[in-house]
Amino acid sequence: MTQTPRIIVTNDDGIDSPGLKALATVLSDRYEVIVAAPAVDMSGSGTGIGRFDIKVGVEMERVELDEAPVAYRIDGPPGLAVTAAALGAFGPKPDMVVSGINAGMNTGHSIIHSGTVGAALTARTFSMKGLAVSLGQSDPWHWETAARVASSTADWLLAREKSPQVLNVNVPGVPVEEVRGIHWADLDEFGYIRVATADIEDHRLQFVVGPTAPTSDPASDTVMCSENFVTLTPLSTVEPAPFPDEDASAVWSP
Repeated sequence: MTQTPRIIVTNDDGIDSPGLKALATVLSDRYEVIVAAPAVDMSGSGTGIGRFDIKVGVEMERVELDEAPVAYRIDGPPGLAVTAAALGAFGPKPDMVVSGINAGMNTGHSIIHSGTVGAALTARTFSMKGLAVSLGQSDPWHWETAARVASSTADWLLAREKSPQVLNVNVPGVPVEEVRGIHWADLDEFGYIRVATADIEDHRLQFVVGPTAPTSDPASDTVMCSENFVTLTPLSTVEPAPFPDEDASAVWSP
């Protein structure tokens, strides 16, 4: 790669998120960074691009962001921002999408619902590399820790010609000196949302979160990040599964 790599920085927490600003800051010193992020919090949007009128388009405006020379606020989820970037809305096709830094872990199979991870998966749909970075909750937030991990991981991923092409990174919410190490990690069974209850009288669904569950695999991303390890999980994009060893007429015949 002879030219300076172009990176789209996005998130699902919204363009005013401190995590997005920390990410743009740490990458702008050596990459061509274009921020394209939702105008508001779009958490839980997955790979969605939202609903819009193809004739009217989507509202967008260029904004001043001290952390990046070029930034756009978009009235849509991060998947839409990545799709627009891949199709030329903001200039030449980017080399990579870096999404985050998400306020809270994105672990387990529940990441399919994450807009942060969805942006990275959307990148791969358009043959770009994708990196999703999330930070464990803490008070105060340790954005600096996640930014340092994100910076090094972006360098590593851009330098690779082969897989992985999409990487989900979870960083524990502790100072850098308290990080115990870094590991490849499997996806947890679901994630840190552990229980759902339905209160019929109050017309409310309630979700209970927790860092671990008794059945959680010690090698899973949820458990390892909760124990102050950075976790790295390569992801695959949606691809057709192998056909069953049976004729399709077994399903339906005209």
